[in-house]
Formats: sequence, C-alpha cells, structure tokens
Amino acid sequence: MTLVDMIRVNINSRELTGQAGDTILTIALANGIEIPNLCYDNRLKIYGACGVCVVEVDGIPKLLRACSTTAVDGMIIRTETERTLAARKVAFELLASDHRGDCRPPCVTACPAHTDCQGYVGLIANGQYEEAIKLTKDVIALPASIGRICPHPCETECRRQNVDSPVAIAELKRFLGDIDISNGTYVPELKPQSGKKVAIIGAGPAGISCAYFLARYGHQVVIYENQPYAGGMLRYGIPEYRLPKEILDAEINTLTKMGVEIKYNVKLGEDISLVYLKKIYDAVFVAIGAWESSSMGCEGQDMEGVLGGIEFLGKVTNSEPLYMGNNVIVVGGGNTAMDVARTAVRLGAEHVQVIYRRTKDEMPAEKIEILEAEEEGVEFTFLVAPVEIIGDGTRAKAVRCQKMALGEPDASGRRSPKPIPGEEVTFEADLILSAIGQQVNARSIKELDVAKRGNINVNPNTFETNMAGVFAGGEAATGPKIAIAAIAQGNNAAKVIDSYLNGQIIPVSEPSYITQTDLTEQDFAHIAKQDRQHGFVVEEQKRKLSFSAISETFTEESALKEAAKCLECGCHDYFECKLINYFGKYNINTKAIVGEVHKREEAQTHPFIVRNPDKCILCGQCIRACEERLGVTAIGLEKRGFDSKVITEFNLPLEESSCISCGQCIDVCPTGACMEKAAVPKQVPVEFDNVNSVCNYCGVGCNIILQSKGNLVFKSLPDRTKDEGVLCVNGRFGIGFVNDPNKLKSSLVRRKDSTLEVSLEEALTLTTKNLQLIQGQYGNDSVGILASPRFTNEEAFILKKVAAKLGTTFLGTMAEKDISGTESVLGYNASTNSYDELFSTDLIISVGNIAEDNPVMGVKIKTAAQKKAKLVSISNGTTRMAEYADVSLKLDNNLDFIKSLVKALFDGGHVNQANVEKNAVNLTNLSDYVKDAPASEDATKLAKMYGEAKKAIFVIDDNIVSADAIKLLADIAVITGKIGKPHSGIILMRSNCNSQGFIDMGVKVPGMQIIEQINAGKIKAALIVGEDPAGTDPTLAESLKKLDFVVTLDLFETATTAISNIVIPLGTFAESAGTFTRSDRKIQTINPAIQPVNQNTVFSTLAKLGQYLDIKIETIKQATLMLSSEVPEYSGLYLPQSPDAAIYTPNSRSNPCGYQVLCTDGYNKEDKKAVICIPEGNKMFVDKQVFDTIQKKFHVYLTENGLK
Repeated sequence: MTLVDMIRVNINSRELTGQAGDTILTIALANGIEIPNLCYDNRLKIYGACGVCVVEVDGIPKLLRACSTTAVDGMIIRTETERTLAARKVAFELLASDHRGDCRPPCVTACPAHTDCQGYVGLIANGQYEEAIKLTKDVIALPASIGRICPHPCETECRRQNVDSPVAIAELKRFLGDIDISNGTYVPELKPQSGKKVAIIGAGPAGISCAYFLARYGHQVVIYENQPYAGGMLRYGIPEYRLPKEILDAEINTLTKMGVEIKYNVKLGEDISLVYLKKIYDAVFVAIGAWESSSMGCEGQDMEGVLGGIEFLGKVTNSEPLYMGNNVIVVGGGNTAMDVARTAVRLGAEHVQVIYRRTKDEMPAEKIEILEAEEEGVEFTFLVAPVEIIGDGTRAKAVRCQKMALGEPDASGRRSPKPIPGEEVTFEADLILSAIGQQVNARSIKELDVAKRGNINVNPNTFETNMAGVFAGGEAATGPKIAIAAIAQGNNAAKVIDSYLNGQIIPVSEPSYITQTDLTEQDFAHIAKQDRQHGFVVEEQKRKLSFSAISETFTEESALKEAAKCLECGCHDYFECKLINYFGKYNINTKAIVGEVHKREEAQTHPFIVRNPDKCILCGQCIRACEERLGVTAIGLEKRGFDSKVITEFNLPLEESSCISCGQCIDVCPTGACMEKAAVPKQVPVEFDNVNSVCNYCGVGCNIILQSKGNLVFKSLPDRTKDEGVLCVNGRFGIGFVNDPNKLKSSLVRRKDSTLEVSLEEALTLTTKNLQLIQGQYGNDSVGILASPRFTNEEAFILKKVAAKLGTTFLGTMAEKDISGTESVLGYNASTNSYDELFSTDLIISVGNIAEDNPVMGVKIKTAAQKKAKLVSISNGTTRMAEYADVSLKLDNNLDFIKSLVKALFDGGHVNQANVEKNAVNLTNLSDYVKDAPASEDATKLAKMYGEAKKAIFVIDDNIVSADAIKLLADIAVITGKIGKPHSGIILMRSNCNSQGFIDMGVKVPGMQIIEQINAGKIKAALIVGEDPAGTDPTLAESLKKLDFVVTLDLFETATTAISNIVIPLGTFAESAGTFTRSDRKIQTINPAIQPVNQNTVFSTLAKLGQYLDIKIETIKQATLMLSSEVPEYSGLYLPQSPDAAIYTPNSRSNPCGYQVLCTDGYNKEDKKAVICIPEGNKMFVDKQVFDTIQKKFHVYLTENGLK
C-alpha cells in the first residue's frame, strides 16, 4: 500500500488505516472489530442482502451497510450503538420468522441439562463409543447412574414416536456409562490449577455435578456431605435393584481422580457454618437436596407406623430396623411411590397396595415402573385420597380414604380429582408409606434467606443467595426435581461460580433456538417402522425376591440397532451456523415476529449435498460462489420478495444440473440451508478436531482441513488460509474410503485353492523370501515394482531402497504413461514455473481438460484470467475452460495444429535463431519438421498472441496430452525464449497427488514398460502398491498371471489382489505423515487426522518390509534425513523451516526454500543447452486411464450416482 492509496478512518474510537476502495467491513474485520455479516465473502462481489452489518457514520443520518459502503478518508464510524443494535435485532428477528427447522433436536431441548442426546446416540450408531462417552460426560458426570433412573424427558419429546416409539436414549446412555466403568471411567482434561478453593454442601446430583465442573475449570473442591456416603438421592432415594451402589460408587470415584475431596458425616448448621466456610473458601455452593417427605395433610399422620417414602428408602439403604408387618399401604402415584412399593415387596410384605387419588392414566410414574410393580404383585386402588390415619393407641392400623371423581384438567394437564360426598373406604395397614412428594428444609441455615416452602431464595440466573460468595442450586433452590434437573443446576452453577472466581459474574440463560412445532405423523410416513430394542429383564418371580438389578444393559448389537433409529432432527450445521451464533450474541427472541412460514419439500437425491430452502436466508452466497468462483450456473434465484427461493437450473435434481459437486455452496452458506452428508454412516452434528493436510487425489495439491472425531474422518474442507478456498468433488467428498468398513483388515496368503489370514510379520517374511528367491534364481531386474503416486516422498524413498535391495531398475508406476516430453527437451521431468506466477503472466495457454481433470487449477486459471492474463483453451472436446477463455480451440487427435503453430512462429518472426542456437540444439530439425504444416488461421492468431506476449505460461494436462505433444510445446517455449524466467514457462498438471515426488524419488519407469518386460518373460515377480492394473485392463490381468509371484499392498480387495499370492493391507493418507510434491514442485506436509485401525500406517508397513531386506529406516524423520542426503534436489529438506515457508524442489542447504523457476541458468543437460526434439508419433492426446485404487473406487461411485 502506498501513501497515496492509504486512507485513515476512526472505528469505535480507534484510529485505523486502510486502502482506497476498502469497505468499512473489510477494514473493521482486518483490525479485529467484529461486525455481524451473513452475505459477505471477501472472494465474492458485494451483495448487501442481509442488512445485519449496519453501522453509524458521522454526518450521515441513515444507517449504512458496512459490507457495501466504501470507506472514505476521515470517516468516523460506530458499530455498536443503540440504533445499530436495534436494527440488527429486527433484521435477525425477521430472518428467524421464516426460518424453519430445529437448531437443536427436541431431545436436547427437552433435557434440563441440554445433554447432546443426538450427538452421543449418533456416535454410538457409528460405533464410536469412546467419543460418545466423552460427549456425554461433557455434561453428565454420572451417565451409567442417570441412564438407569432418569425419567427421560428427552424420550417424551423424541419424534421417533411419530413413526413407532421413541429412541431408547436413557438405555443408550446407560450402555455408554457401563462401557466407561469397565474401561476405568474417563476423566476429562482439567485446566491448570487456579489457586481458588470452593466448598460444596451436599454430595447429591447437583453437588457432584458442580464439583465435577469446577474441578475441570481448575479449582480445588471440597464436598461436605451429611450422610456416610456420597450420592444423595441417587443412593438413599433410589433402590438398589434400579441403581446398584457399585455403579454409583464407580462413577463418583471419578471425582476423586479429579482431585475432589469429600468429607462425610458433616452437617451444615451443626458441624460447620457458612461463616466458617466463607473464611477458608473463595466460594460456597449449597446443594442440600429435598430430604423431607411432603405431608399427607390428614389426621393421625404423625403416629407410629406412618413413614415418609424417602425416609423409608433411606432406612432400607442404611439397613436400619423397620417394622413391616404383612399389609403395606403406599400413598402416591409417582416414581418414588413405585420404588417404595416394590422395595416393600422385596422386604417380604405379603400385601402391598398403592392408593392414588386419580386414575392410572394420570399417574406421573413411568409406565414401565407401573407395569413392573403390577408384575411383582403390587395392587393399585385409584380415585381414593387419605383423610385419616386410624390407630390402636400405639401405632397406625388403617387409613380412611375419601373416594374421588375426576373433574376438569388442572395446570398440569391432568384432570383434577373431586371428592364424592358421602363415599369413603378404609384400608387396613401395618405400615403406611407416604410418597406424595418431597420438600427442602433449609431453615436450619440461619444465614440464608429461605422461602416459605423451605427452599433457598436465589437469583435463578446466577444462583446467588443473599450472602456474598455463597451460591445455591439443585433442589435446595428449585424444590424437588428429577435428578437430571439437579445435574443441570450443578453444571450451570459451576459456570457462574467459575466466572465469579475470575472476577465477574456471568449469568446463565436458556439458549434461543428455532424449533418446529407443527410436524405430524404424515411428515414421517416415509420412514420404515422398527421395533424398539429392550435389555433383558429378570422375570418377576425372581426379581421380587432380591435387590439385585432387574435388567441388563443393552448388548452392542441392540445399542447399534437402537441408535441407528435416530431421525437426526437437529441441524447438522449447528456448530458452524453463523445465524445461531448471532441469535445468542444479540439475545434474539426467535418468536418475536410471527407470520407465515414456508414449508417446502426438497428431494435429497444428491449423494453429498443436502439442500433445505426453509433454512435459506437468501444471502446469495451459494449462487455467487458457483458462478463467480467456478464459472458454473447450477443454481439461481426463483421469484422475488417473500417467496424467493434458490433453485437448481430448470429445477432439475442437483446431480442432473451443471453442478460439479465442488461443495462451494456448502462452504459459503452461513446457515444449514446447504449442508453436506458427512463421510460416516450416521449423520451427527458434533464439534470436530481439525488437522491440516493435503488432498490425496490429483497433482494440484490442494490444502485441506480434515475434520475428525475419534477414529473417523467426517469432512474434508478447503483451507482458505493457504489456497483459493476451493476443492473439487474428489478433495471435498472423496474421503469415504478412510472410514470404509470393507477395508482390508489382515494380511492374506493364497495357496492353490485356499486363502489364509496371517500376521503382517508373517506376510512380510514370506514376501521378502519369495522376492529374494526370484532374484536369486533369475538375476537382477527379475522383479518389477509398481506403486501409485498417492504415497508420500518418504514412502517412495523406501520403495527406492527396496528396489535397490532386490536388484531391479524396474521401479515405476502405471500412472507414468511415457517418457517425459519435458525431460527430453529441458532435462527436467517437471514444471518449470509455480502456480503463483499465473497471476502475473500475460498469457495462459491451457492444453487438455484442465478444468475437468484438475478442477482447482481451472479455478486458479479463471481467477488469473479475470485479473490480467489472456486465456487460450486447447482441448479435444467440450471443456468448462472454454466458457471463460478469450480463445477456445478444439483439436483433432493429431499434431497438425501444433506443427502449424510452430511454423507460424517461425514465419511471424517470433523465433530469434541466433539466440536459440546459443541455448539449444536441433533448431534446424524442427524447422524442417514443420515446413509442410498445413496453414491454419487459428494457429497464426495464436502464434501472434504467444509471440507478442512478454510473458506466457503453458498449463498442460499431463493426464491426456501425449508426450510427443508436450515435446513440441516445450520446443515452442525454448525457441521463443519464454522459459527459464519468472512468469514464463510450463506447468505440467499431474494425475496424482505425489506424481512429481515419485519422479524425484526415482519411482518413474512407465508402467507399460514393466508390463512389456513381464510379457517378455524377463520379470518374474511383482510388488504392487496401491494400484489395480488388473481391474483397469483385462489384458494387464493376463500379463500379471504370467508371473511366478505377485504381492499386492492395498486398502481394498481388487482384481489385482484377487490374483496375488500375498495381500497386505495398507492405511490411508488420513493416518499418515510425510510430504507430497505437487505439480509445480512445491513440497507440502500431510498430517495424521486419525490413528490407524490396525496400528500400521503406510510408512510403518513399508518400513517393516524394508527392515526384512536390511534397510534400516524406522521413522519418517530418518527417511527425510536419508533422502535429503541421497536425492540432490531435496538436500535442503531436512533443515528446520518456518511452518509457513514455501519450499520447492530443487532445494539445497544453501537455498532450503528451493527454486520456483527452473532453467534460469541453462537447461538440465550436460552442455546446459535444451535439446529441441522431433516427435516420433502424431497423437495430440491419449486416453486417460486410472490405476490408483482409491481414484478408481471413487470414480465408480461418482458414475453410479450420475455425477460429473
């Protein structure tokens, strides 16, 4: 930026600089000032649709859109004012008013703790139990316990019941919890110690949860518990047969592992006081629970023989003496009443009767609890309410009840019971247990403000009491709730206390989500019904005789089946959605504006892309990215105003349109209107681990971000920080093979008609012995090695060492189709220039189908052409490059046009013979070769364009352009002097991600030459790595069958592995580390995103093979050091470099970053002169063949799904 171009603006009282032409938004974002935006992308033209980026500018009365307002020198701008915030809020509320869907699924929003049910259920469905446990324990410290006893409001709201029955979410949580216990319980990562101490009163669900999270936040926690053991109501209010104490203890033990101390038999108000605790702790959290049973409110309830349900269960847990008698009456209809009744059965009561004032349909207890109680012999009497306890002077003997009838529904939705005048009934009883509710009694805590009902008064958003630094939550504050609600209170209280300890209290609030409330069974009619899975339940006659667990946890098979039933209601883009983030930041009421809401069905037939027009905010980014970035018009807008909608061209299914499945629409979409189907069986929104790597398909070498969770890779995204932020269908969606369950799992040895599974070590031993036997019997060059160039330089280097040990020069790849045209002329089988130079050259000539075979290079060329360069497209058919080229030429499959072009260059005076002869030989031969070339107007025009251009670059599709044609094109660059300097030369686009690296490592013999040697009987054995020649061409299969011995290392069973004597499984690039060398000779690093399933990466497998041949390379670092000393062009590779350094080959110790431009000091020939070559054949193009196993597999998948 020059001083002339620089402008100064003031944003939010900060003096900032920008460049003339910058918008307010670009300057703000560049300086870390956030302005909300939903339709802006710095790679696209300004659109200004969403209206949320408004700002105030001094001197201008109206609000301005920051994204479309050009900044002017001296501007004073304010981004956060009452007017801007109000305008943004209205804009967001309008967007919410017609945004249909579920930000989070009903199961998550129904759970008081907002446990990510969809997340862990989906992870279970994908077999990712460890990750599911981590996700569950991100909210719940006691999943095995809660999974057993929770009344699961999540299941009540589960939409699967519109199909058949709710997903068994609680049972799946129990399944995970039991796995966690069997593995020793997962302990989450703890932050560094803060030096702060917190006291917690009560070791029930709320106290345990608060302690769990405060310990995670790095604080020292001590729990004071009144009882002799921890667990609160989970221990003393839940019977053993529902929640075994060993399960509870195992989970509570996690707190001990986290450094939490629990002090037992200490009661607040008697043994310690809040005043005392305040002196030694930085904060106190009171979570004492609801330990008193509610009063029945009838005469005689205080006499002997009447006991509260909670007190009864506590006595049973503590093995205290109880007089049961034969007849037990239980008053109440909730889960506690069922626990009390069933416990009485197990204690030997002959007759247990539950009396309830409503009918069975109104009972709040879970249906399964009622059913199991009935099975165990518990009797139920409905529509009766106790009015008097009758005694004999010493203890209760009966209960007199009023008969009831149901009236109108009350606030709970249940019909209210009304007394029937004059109708009563009396039940004899030896023990009467009242289980009609519980209450808190915090009145003994004198320092705190206590409500009439006995609970502590708190601020509901901060948990603050009237005493500074003392907080309260769980049932102590809310009164009786289910355990998961107490856990939620503990979680949220921990967040607030953590903020308090860090200096400023941050209140908690319920998130604002968009939800669908009008779905009916008809919306789910297309989903097949499936039976709900059930764990084994002990038969009633056995279970009522003991307190042993009455049911078993799901088997793995049942868990997988049940988890697979999840309907995936919640938005899969939740963690990436900009809109929901803004809703939270600006505290948007999503229901503030009520009106018509669209409901539009979109058939989801595309294998990778999901489109939901009802989540679209009409930002236009998908349309603009498709057209402006890719030059494709697959989508556009239909209609105007409220009914506007993004549609595909001619309303075709997306896969039948001109869409090239690059995923750009997904990348730019700020909501869930355009999403991808992740490369996993069950689609599940989770937060990912991101790893930077490089695409393993073609030679463009696109930088990618692999998004993984556990041992699965979900997505591959373009890395916008390093490239154009674009991928093709291969790089974006071609990662399914990484997670494919059909990958080879073990080594195979085939003998006659049998196939044996053997260890890797056995397979490698047999491989080396057989290959050495062949070498010993037939001599050197009797073994051929074929390897796909999708492997790293380090892996290729090991193959080079293996070839040397086996005495063979036949080390190559089927991807190398012929002797290099550029090597014949220039001495280099490589590009002479870098991609970056395309943006500074005057003319680009694209030869072949670059836009189709190397789509992202097509984007680079298009961008360069839009900025400066003229563009010529030369191809053998229809190509997208032609759509934005200045000149487009479609050639027949011969060299006539190129010969005419050479002749026109001579005739037009664009060849300086004297200069050429200083730097090259055979110029006269070339002149003679083209003298009879046919006249061509197009060739003459192109010769003029190329000859007059000061700088020009050929970009050649090495997939389909013949070696003879490449020779002529290299000749052209030499004779016109447009090579050996920046911005002029040749870029060869390779077919594989490391084609150039393989050439540099010496893995470069054309595969067909090796096949010829096999057919001639000279090669007797083959080592094939990652290629499937037999599956590409049947004649190649016949050639391989002639060999005495074939060993194949690959990811899948293929036609080639089928005829191999030994098959060894390989890993994927997602598990690998090392380097690729892309088509312009830039060396790039790949990093592992996941761990290999069988503990062996590609490198470790090849290194082990090498070790059996006495090649002493064990680590990638060793391989790098060795290749940098043995491969001259990579001699600087071992030197430490900045992570952002661009490294090219050739490099050296004196120039570790290497050379972007080749031939600057002459050509790579002995005399430094180019050798102008005359083609031996006359073909311009060759057929493209794919031999790489991964490419073949994905191309078949694309074809089967009708994709381009």
